[in-house]
Order: sequence, then C-alpha cells, then structure tokens
Amino acid sequence: MKYETPFDLPLNEYEGLIETNQYWDDSGDEANWLTMDQKLIRLAGFVQKGGDLAKVITNFAETHDDYKRKRIQFCVGSYILKLMAGDKYTITTKGVPLVDRIKCLNKEELVELLSEELKRGVIKTEKYDKDYKTHEDWEVLSNNDDFRINDENLDAIERRHWRENPDESYTTYSNRSIYWWNYSNSLW
Repeated sequence: MKYETPFDLPLNEYEGLIETNQYWDDSGDEANWLTMDQKLIRLAGFVQKGGDLAKVITNFAETHDDYKRKRIQFCVGSYILKLMAGDKYTITTKGVPLVDRIKCLNKEELVELLSEELKRGVIKTEKYDKDYKTHEDWEVLSNNDDFRINDENLDAIERRHWRENPDESYTTYSNRSIYWWNYSNSLW
C-alpha cells in the first residue's frame, strides 16, 4: 500500500517544489504528473507548516507568461471545488452554484479560501500495514462517502468582503466572474 504524505522539507525548499507548472498550469502535460489528491496533500502540508501560498503563486506568476498566469486561477478554483464539494461541482449553496460564488472572489480572497480549505479538508491519519506497523497517511476528506459540503470559510470571506465594501453593488461584485473568468483575464 502506498501512503500519501507531503514533502518533509524546510519551507524554502518546499516552496521550490510547489512553485511549478504541475500545480499552477492545468493546460500542460506536467499537470498530469500528479493526481489531484497528491497535489492537494502536498499543498496542504505546505500550508499546515506555515507556508505562504500567496507568495508561491505570485512568484510563479512573475516568472511566467500571460497565458500561464491566466491558468493559475483555474487551478486554484479546481482545488477549492474539490476540497469543498468533492466530485459534486454543481452543488448549489445559498441558491447560487458554488463555482459562481468562488469566481466572485478577488485573488487575495481566493488564496485565503484555498489555504483555509487545505487546512480543513486534508488531514493526517495513521494507517496500519499488514504487519501492524503504523504509517503516516494524508487524506482528502471530500473523497469520503460521508463527506458533506462545508461552505463556512467561503461564507466568512464573503461576509468580511461586504463589511469592508458596503457601497459595492451586488452587480459589480458578481460581474467579477464575467471579467476574470469568462473572458480569461488573469487575476495574477
């Protein structure tokens, strides 16, 4: 049995390993070198060690062309959806499809949501092998049969946004998804 674990490295070395196309460009061959779960487990390990995802993504964006910068938000969005809804991407919360709520977030809010979901949605467990030896194993909770959607982190970010921007209209807020996602403009 193969046990999934994050990298056991200092944060500065860890950053270099996740600051790659495998994690932030879903259009190339490198994106398929790891499974979604492997990526989430490694990203969760980084965040749970105190790593700064915003810094990693910004560094990646600064060293890549506009096309790859546009792909970052789609990777971040797919990670969030997997963590929040598992394979049920069409889930509706508060009467609005989950993906539409996520697409209204700015890049800081998006990275904050991903970081919080990685902390909540990927856990370390102990597994026993056939010889009854324990092994560390990390698991993505949304893969479990009894998984239920949890949008508390998204709710908190949205509430804070509205408290900080009381004069912003809902139309302006919701039009972010059209500009940043439908027209494939880069948040980064």
